[in-house]
Amino acid sequence: MSDDATNEGWLQLLDEMETIADEFENEGWETLTIPAGDAAAVGPGTDYVDEHGYVYVIPGNAADTFEELFVPEGFPETEVYRATAAGNLFLLTVFLDPQRETAVLLAGVLNRDSLDECHRAARESGLMYSHVRRVDGTHLGSFEHGDPEPFFPDD
Repeated sequence: MSDDATNEGWLQLLDEMETIADEFENEGWETLTIPAGDAAAVGPGTDYVDEHGYVYVIPGNAADTFEELFVPEGFPETEVYRATAAGNLFLLTVFLDPQRETAVLLAGVLNRDSLDECHRAARESGLMYSHVRRVDGTHLGSFEHGDPEPFFPDD
């Protein structure tokens, strides 16, 4: 597939993110939508994080708002939407904090060829992690997910 397919997939992902955010906002929730500037799958013990998972790099304004909303141990619920095309995994992760009625929606595109080590670690541990970083590498927060399978293509 071409770069056009990747661009089309990205635009569809962003549209879906906005639709879901609108639904939450109509119910009175505070939402933050973040199109990640970059996303990568990492294995355990990398230079970036202590735990395997997906690392998302987010831009300045979104990073500032994320810092204000993020609560460690918060966001106990996660919804995952995924599609594959052009050798990529298009992933929309919705982090939910029902107590505060806050939702963070994070969209990213990952190269499917880079998922194996992360997927293996997730299967072995039974956990998956989402890590959020600023462009300068500052770690803003991590989410732990009890079921890793929604984060990977069915193949």
